Amino acid sequence: MDTGGFRLYAIGDVHGMIAPLREVHDWIARDMGEHPGREARIIHIGDYTDRGPDSRAVIEFLMRADPHWISLLGNHDRMFASYVTRPGWQDPKLYRHKGYHWLHPRLGGAETLKSYGVQMPAHDITLDEAADFHDQARAAVPQDHVDWINGRPLHVSFGDYLFVHAGVDTSLPLDAQPTEALLWMREGWVDFTGKLDQIVVHGHTVMEQPERYQSRIAIDTGAVFGNALTCLVLDGDEVGILTGHNVRPLPMRS
Repeated sequence: MDTGGFRLYAIGDVHGMIAPLREVHDWIARDMGEHPGREARIIHIGDYTDRGPDSRAVIEFLMRADPHWISLLGNHDRMFASYVTRPGWQDPKLYRHKGYHWLHPRLGGAETLKSYGVQMPAHDITLDEAADFHDQARAAVPQDHVDWINGRPLHVSFGDYLFVHAGVDTSLPLDAQPTEALLWMREGWVDFTGKLDQIVVHGHTVMEQPERYQSRIAIDTGAVFGNALTCLVLDGDEVGILTGHNVRPLPMRS
């Protein structure tokens, strides 16, 4: 397969887990050392914030100006930046279907604010209370963090591979995908095994193990829930999962 002339590393959803992110980058540095002269690109697939304890540290780690790194926007990252900027904002899709707001325990926004030093109550925050913490968040979260999140791309392509956070709407061309599909897609996508013009690498939906199909590779394996942070390696015919010891081949499922 064509990887655009690069050895590609794609890292799944981090969700405030700085230790495994640093560890995976150490593995990448080792693997790159074993392929001298091979130019690499590292793609972070989005959702750097929420649920885990160290969202601020993750953002600061990723804000380094490394030309080899590409960090895509995740739906959680957009919710975080939008809350800090606009206290009344709710993601229409999420709130309409599930009634959640960003500080709801299911989404983990409170953990993100705690990582910035905002004092959060022990009880679950109601929707009516959600705006009450906006002034504290606005004072605690540096503007350059918000600007960095808002500047994240929604997708990137290298050769035969398209990288997005959540997925795509398979009824539409890959070059005409709406933002909501790229950030939120699940229905009709996470069970898709058909053929597309490119192979889509995505996170967003937690899988027990990375899953590879003919046109889709899922790499969110729930690092925030105590599982491994997945790093996919793509280079020509090589499709594998980077570990602390080697690259383990990732077989295709039918």
